[in-house]
Amino acid sequence: MRDLTDDVALLRPVIDALRASGTDPDKVLERVGLPPGGLPAGRFPHAAQTQFWKAAADACGEEHVGLHLASHLPAFHGLLLEYLFLSSGTFGEGLRHALRYVRLLSDTLSARLEVEDDRAVLSLGQNAGSNRHFPEMLAGAVIRLFHALTEGQFKPHEVQLMHTEGAPAERYRAVYGCPATLGADRYALIFAADVLDRPSRHAAPDLLRMHESLARRQLAEVERLDLVHQVRELIGELLVNGGATLEQVAARLNMPARRLRERLTLAGVRFNDLVTDYRCRLAKELLLKTDERIEVIVERTGFSEPSTFYRAFKRWVGETPVEFRRRGKGESA
Repeated sequence: MRDLTDDVALLRPVIDALRASGTDPDKVLERVGLPPGGLPAGRFPHAAQTQFWKAAADACGEEHVGLHLASHLPAFHGLLLEYLFLSSGTFGEGLRHALRYVRLLSDTLSARLEVEDDRAVLSLGQNAGSNRHFPEMLAGAVIRLFHALTEGQFKPHEVQLMHTEGAPAERYRAVYGCPATLGADRYALIFAADVLDRPSRHAAPDLLRMHESLARRQLAEVERLDLVHQVRELIGELLVNGGATLEQVAARLNMPARRLRERLTLAGVRFNDLVTDYRCRLAKELLLKTDERIEVIVERTGFSEPSTFYRAFKRWVGETPVEFRRRGKGESA
């Protein structure tokens, strides 16, 4: 199963909100193993959200920390999706453009827009995770952004949240400007559909094309990393059963082997190099962190003969498995 990730761009507005609320964000970052003073570019495991929000709640001394920080968020965060909004002809066009690339922010945001007569529903996902603070903060951030984009014309009617326990009803109304429903079957924002037709004073077709081109490139990079990660995971699973071939991995991904080879080439990697890298890293880990016999390590790394494993390991590392284990465990001792 693919590990879900979020872009660090999701955290930057939260860091700003922590600072605006009078809380030192460096204390929160240190608790989750991120460097203080700034965030590195890239993505991080979505599972880390739980630890991050617990650290934020402790630092703020606030039980409902998602709502607390939502009220301190800036309206604009400098995100590419916001520029897609601004350069589109209308608010509705901007929203539809942005939804195509929402995965740039998080794997968990399966957002979509539905319009029924005079009502619009923006669904923000159906994954009821263990952490309620992120979706509560996100709903507040979206409302603030939409309010700014429409120069105050956006009026939310209801926020739907999947978790069943949360803040008092008046707290949600104070932050969102509308009631919140707990225990819903989705995370969603409901609002009047007529705001979708509101023209954008910043509409610029040339800028929109440029922003979309950049968004497509960034999305292709996320998908490239996805594919490489999936292939590495399948290599690990298949090696347990004695080997991992391109054809076996392609079959697990439901695509022809030739197509997988082409996509890996476009991603800048070769299948055999991924297999070699996985075997090398696994062998090193087993040699240093376990007392498994060499024969067992040979089997777990997908080699049929110990002699083949010895030659490959010497080529990878420059010393035999026995020498590598002796030196590594000696240094740690």
